[in-house]
Amino acid sequence: MTLKRTGTGTLAWLTNLHKGVGLSIGWVLLVDTLAGALILLSLTGVLLWTELNRRKTVGVVLVTGSIVAIVWAAGA
Repeated sequence: MTLKRTGTGTLAWLTNLHKGVGLSIGWVLLVDTLAGALILLSLTGVLLWTELNRRKTVGVVLVTGSIVAIVWAAGA
């Protein structure tokens, strides 16, 4: 058995983790399910917050800003 050490750094490690390099399909599905649940919880939380405070303008600005940030990050 041999051990190969690479000096890829933290950014490369996070990129490999994001892409699921070396993970089984079960782990990939688990991570994707948790990510989807976090997105759903965030959106419903903002929706409930706007209904409670009746400050829909602030809620719309937050949701719009979040969507713009997500689209920008996905395109980068």
